[in-house]
Amino acid sequence: MTTTARTRKPSEFRSAGTAIVWPLGVEKRYDISAATRIRWERIGVLPRRDVFIGGRPQGWKPETLENSDRGNLAKTA
Repeated sequence: MTTTARTRKPSEFRSAGTAIVWPLGVEKRYDISAATRIRWERIGVLPRRDVFIGGRPQGWKPETLENSDRGNLAKTA
């Protein structure tokens, strides 16, 4: 039986990997709620998402968040 997002426990959602940090991973990393993450994205506290799947922004490269933490938000593209 496959589990869908509706039947998963919150602890089972993807949060981080070696190539991408998912939104849940950012929430865990900074110990913030989903609403705070969304607000931080909107006002620019978090960098723009730079990992795209199917043409839609899904998450961040770990290096992007590390550079943001250090205050190095220079454009890389």
